[in-house]
Amino acid sequence: MKNYRGRLRQHARTAALSVLLLSSAMPQAVLAQTAPEAGVLEEIIVTAQKRRERLEDVPASITAITGDQLGAAGLTTVVDLPQAVPGMRLDYSGAFVQPTIRGVGSALAGPGAISNVATYIDGFYVPNGLATNFQLLSVESVNVLKGPQGTLFGRNATGGAILVTTRAPSFTPTAMARAAYSSFDRANLSVYGATGLTDTIAADLAAFYERGDGFVRNVHTGKKEAAFEKMAARGKILFTPGEGSRFTLAYEHVDNDDPTPNVSSSYNGLSSGAVRPGVYVATGRRETSNTAPTYTTFNGDAVSLKGELEFDFADLNLLSMYRDERSDIGKDYDGTSANVFAGQYRDVNKTFSQEINLSSKPGDSSLTWVTGLYYFHNRNIYPGFYSASNGTTFVKGFDASVKAETYAAFADVTYEVIDRLFVTGGIRYSADEASHSFNVGTRHDGTSVDWDSVTPRLNLRYALTDQSNIYAGYSKGYKAGVLPTASFSNTPVNPEKIDAWEVGFKTAGDGIRLDLSAFYYDYKDIQVSAFLGVQSIIRNAAQSQIYGLDAQLSADLGRDLELTLGAAYTHAEYDRFTNAIAYIQNLDPTSARYGLFTATNTDATGNRMMRSPRMTANAGLTYHTMVAEGDMTLNANLFYTSKFFFDPVEQFGQDGYALLNLRATWTTPSEHWSFSVWGNNVTDTTYRTQVSPNSQAIQQVYREPLSIGASVTYRY
Repeated sequence: MKNYRGRLRQHARTAALSVLLLSSAMPQAVLAQTAPEAGVLEEIIVTAQKRRERLEDVPASITAITGDQLGAAGLTTVVDLPQAVPGMRLDYSGAFVQPTIRGVGSALAGPGAISNVATYIDGFYVPNGLATNFQLLSVESVNVLKGPQGTLFGRNATGGAILVTTRAPSFTPTAMARAAYSSFDRANLSVYGATGLTDTIAADLAAFYERGDGFVRNVHTGKKEAAFEKMAARGKILFTPGEGSRFTLAYEHVDNDDPTPNVSSSYNGLSSGAVRPGVYVATGRRETSNTAPTYTTFNGDAVSLKGELEFDFADLNLLSMYRDERSDIGKDYDGTSANVFAGQYRDVNKTFSQEINLSSKPGDSSLTWVTGLYYFHNRNIYPGFYSASNGTTFVKGFDASVKAETYAAFADVTYEVIDRLFVTGGIRYSADEASHSFNVGTRHDGTSVDWDSVTPRLNLRYALTDQSNIYAGYSKGYKAGVLPTASFSNTPVNPEKIDAWEVGFKTAGDGIRLDLSAFYYDYKDIQVSAFLGVQSIIRNAAQSQIYGLDAQLSADLGRDLELTLGAAYTHAEYDRFTNAIAYIQNLDPTSARYGLFTATNTDATGNRMMRSPRMTANAGLTYHTMVAEGDMTLNANLFYTSKFFFDPVEQFGQDGYALLNLRATWTTPSEHWSFSVWGNNVTDTTYRTQVSPNSQAIQQVYREPLSIGASVTYRY
């Protein structure tokens, strides 16, 4: 215990020094530039508390990114967001997106396995990990909420929430079309249009198409292996029957054929096929040696209806959504030319949700509040997992079905108890039910389990000035339990629980916006998975304490120069994890399991938590100047992460790396035409987006090397 306390004090001193540097040196350097000619940053309005508020008035750590900022930095998909969000990672497990915020993130994949960082589009929850790396199409803003969101966003948000808001239909005719071409024969076309149809009805349509050859070649066949084709379309109809009432009907369709997340090589050559003579074993960034069919297709449809009704005393919001998503996945699990083991399966995911919330009117009242009811229903079906060993035909291994339901009620109130001192209190009650069935030679039907939770929060905010606040708060997070269907078990995995404390400072004015925060989490019953053969073993295996610091700065330096800086220090280690899985390769040539990897229980207590780098940082610089009477915008975006591990045993790591993106855009004097050139990952940094251990191999997937491109955009 003495040792532990000593390490805790040492890390606390390091963290304190980091925040002092961020909160003193950096702002002073910027304040020195705030001469009268400096501009004023645009006011940012967020709905992180399900009511419209200024960003600096919300007592919580939030990264808010506008659609224009996303475009300037070249961030086009959800997995690009960590380049602008300190303390965040977005990796993969196979084709499943795995978000991590401040050390809190899951490594779950399989029937009924849902991330503990929740993703929302226009207020609607997207639970499917195969659907959360979508194109940031016609996006107005992205807000990343850090820390548990147990009260207002509730379900499965122990780590935080990603809130994506897309553009609303305009009654004023507007249009945009963009064509782009870049490295690896990547071509894409995107269009957006909106107009009024009548005095009370407006509509819009956003569409996107992209294709490319990818950057990976098969060292066995010499052929390219990661060609992809993607398309997405979203349409909205806005109906305003009278003053104070709005109804938005939206439909979205996505159709992707992109094998990239499953086109793998072997981590340091670790594969069961590597022990066989004459076998190709790919290990590099640009190579694979897969023999079995490798593919990932996704077809999804989503329909939503949002009603917004204004009354004299409050505003009523009605949110209804239905999603129907289907994926087909094929994977070479040994990743070599030996045909050791391959799998194919289909994932069917159907979701319905309904929310009703009532919130106080925005204004200068000393009392603001929101209350509501929420219902969620999800059905996840695996019609069959088929496998083939040593080149034989595919045979069915198992099928499974999981159903999850949630009922919740919540309320949240902010009251100005004395001048400038605001108290926020919230509470949510959730009741969860899960049931499943599976067939692995013998059918198991009808197993069901219930959980319930109460997740409160309490915040104090003191307004130092009209533009500066300090705050302190406590919140509790909860992630619903899981029936471990892919483990072929009826023993439920208990819910995750997290208690979080945070203090912070926010200010906005004189061309500067600065957010500083420090946090401490007590994280229990962490749901952890490991892959053994065709099984995904999910269990409650660990507890941890996490603490750290966040800093974010935006500044308008005048003379058409804008700066953003962000940094996060996260200390995330397992306090107790005695049965973590380590993978040991059998190298006994006389054994029937020669070459395969055996799972061994190992004590990971004191190890760093999965996908949790100690330091992350980002910097963005945008400069505007006049060229040929048009606007020339130059942008540089730099991202850094320190070393982290993809597993709790610290067998499979990723060294620290930096990414630099550069972009230049010239817009004609009429503002109708824009021409851009860019380079992404211009230093050609090599880094992994996943390491997936299993019984056959330790597989890895890399992110794209240096790519350059150009685009032309027309706006009306």
